[in-house]
Parts: sequence; C-alpha cells; structure tokens
Amino acid sequence: MVVLSVLALVFWLLIIPMCMGQLVLNFLPITKRTVGINYISGYLLSFAVFELVAIPCMIHVQYGAFGYCRRIFAVIEILLALAGVCLTVKRVRKAIKDGYVPRYKEDFRGGRFRTFMVLTFQGEERAEPAAMMSPRTDVRVMKYQYSVESMIFFGVFIAIVLFQLFMAVFMAPFDGDDAYYVVEALLAQQADVMNTILPYTGSSTSLDLRHAMAVFTMWEAFIAKMSGVHATIVCHSVLPLVLMPLVYILYLEIGRILLGAKQDMLPIFMIFVALFQMFGNTSIYTSETFFMMRTWQGKAMVANFIIPSILWLFLWMFEDCRKPGYLWKEETAGGTRIIRNSSWILLFMVNMAAGIMSSMGIMFGSGFVAVLSFMLLVYTRDIKIIPKAALSVLPSVIYLYVYMSM
Repeated sequence: MVVLSVLALVFWLLIIPMCMGQLVLNFLPITKRTVGINYISGYLLSFAVFELVAIPCMIHVQYGAFGYCRRIFAVIEILLALAGVCLTVKRVRKAIKDGYVPRYKEDFRGGRFRTFMVLTFQGEERAEPAAMMSPRTDVRVMKYQYSVESMIFFGVFIAIVLFQLFMAVFMAPFDGDDAYYVVEALLAQQADVMNTILPYTGSSTSLDLRHAMAVFTMWEAFIAKMSGVHATIVCHSVLPLVLMPLVYILYLEIGRILLGAKQDMLPIFMIFVALFQMFGNTSIYTSETFFMMRTWQGKAMVANFIIPSILWLFLWMFEDCRKPGYLWKEETAGGTRIIRNSSWILLFMVNMAAGIMSSMGIMFGSGFVAVLSFMLLVYTRDIKIIPKAALSVLPSVIYLYVYMSM
C-alpha cells in the first residue's frame, strides 16, 4: 500500500507535470526547451487548469463538489500529458527521419536514447570544442560548459538544498494556520466537500469567499485523494520535497539571465539564494519564513513562486529585446508568432495560477505585471506591449469579477 502511494505521488507530482510541460515546450524558443523550464511550465499549466475546474465546481455543484472536481481535473491532466508526449514523439521522429544532427556537433555518434533526450530538451544541448571554434556557430545560443570549480560549487548548493529539505520534512514547525488551512484540504479528502464545512467546528457553512476562492487547498486535497495519503502528511512532508526544488529551479532560470556571459558565477548566485532563504527568518512575515515553514500555503507560493515567475518572464522579455534579428531567428527556428509570444503565454498561465494561491496573488501579481510592462514599454517603445499585458492579466480581472459577483 505504501509503495502504491509513493508511486501515485511520483505520477501526479513528477511524471504528469513533466509530460504536461512538454505540451508547452513545443511552443518555446529552442534555447528555452530545458528540463527546468519544462518542469516549471508543467506546474504552471497544471495550476491554471485547476483554477478552471475547481472554482466552477465549488460554486455550482451543491453536493459532492470535490468528487466532480477531482475526476474532471484528473482526466484533463492525463489528456494534456498524453498530448504533450504525442507532440514530442512526433517532433522527435520527424527530426530523426529528416536525418537529424545536433546543432553544434560536427560529428554525432550518440545512441537512440541520447538522440531522443537531446531532441526532447534541445536547450540542454552543449557545444563540443570543435563546434565552438567553427565560424558557422553562434556561441550566444549555446549551453554553457561549466568548469570543475563551478561544478564543485553546484555540489555545495545541492548539499544546502538537501539539508533544507531534510529540516523541512523531519523538523516541520507548528503553524497556527494549519487549524484552518490544512483541515480544509482534509475535509475535501474525507467528506468530498469544497469549503462548505467550517474547519474549527465541523458544522456546515456557506462559502467563505476570503478563503474559498484560493483553491490551492483543494489542489492539495486532490494529491492526497489520488495518492491515498493523509492530507496533513501531503502538506507537511510531501509538498516541501516538490515545491522547494521547484522554486530553486525558477531562481536558477532567473540567475541564467541576470548573469549573462558570467555563467560560472551561477552556482555562487544559487548558494547565496539558498542561504538567504535559510537565514531569512527575521520575522514571521518574510517570504523566506513562509518558504521554509509554510511551504504548502498559498501565501508562501505567491511570495516565492508567482512573483519570481513574473520577474523571470519579464527578464526573459528584456533579454529578447537585446538580441539581433538573426540570432533571434536561429533561436526560435524561424521566429513564428506563437514562439515570439511564448513568454506572454506563460505570463497568462502565471496569472491564472495566482488565482488558486491567494487573493493577494491576484492584486500584487497584476500590479507587478503593470509596473514591469510599463518599463518594457519605455525600453522598447513598442505599443503592442499594452494589449499583450492587458490580455496576460485577463484571468485576474475575471477572478475579481467572480469574487465581486459572489
């Protein structure tokens, strides 16, 4: 039974998001098709879909709302994961049939598995020395080859993260919000309801809009129900093992853009990020405190995942603005419109994901998007940024409309 529960957790928290991420990866620039971005994209798509399923079920289904939500969401996730796998297999088979040779390798003798991995995660492909010396190769779109010293520092960073995961799981602190927050997930798992039982007393109640619209607790209940693990265990012991690495992967992508050509400094950047997270408990209100001690709460995800995701996507846009046309065309394999707007599509999903975390994510996320869009508008003088930014925050506008109409 324990083995089946572990396998179910791996399936719903790792395999399904990775397969769903492949669906998004097909529309990203070649250099962005990495394992890390695949993982981030999969969770963004998963959270976005859950908002579309959970809120209508909670509002319109009177009895057994969570049961409907769970079944519909499970089917949609599996279908999206299968679609991602099918698109990836189709792309890989077409490339192999066309006589694929990796972009930066003069000679390629890799096996089938290596070929499949390089084609699946094209952004992970590294340049061989011969290709780096070739005048036909643009080094600015190559995956960086880290030095031995950098790999040692990466090892230090991984050791710090493993220590944090150990402390988060085995030394989990008590939090007063668990009496409401975690119990909402537990009630959904055991009673098949969505925010219609008061956690403090167990009596029936009407929807508490302040908490009910943030359905991240229901997503946790979904993971608990599908794996057969108690919701409290999922929140305190399982989710830190998933969400904390997810946040660090996001900071890794931010660091890649900020450091530019100085990629050897990336592990140093990540070590400092990890140390700031570890020693940021200067008060009970800091984002670091929520990250380490309330990882499973929506407020923690807003501060440590939603806001950094918005920052990452706008850094990506600013970086793209600085690339010459020929380089952008090589990176996007022709520069099709959907690839050019891929960062805005991801931003749309981030704003959808913000709705399931917390109402603060809607307000602060939309405000942050507005400020950064204005800065991008001033920098590029491209009027098309205004409608793109407006469309990206449309989920937040709809969320507020539903909230006010209730």
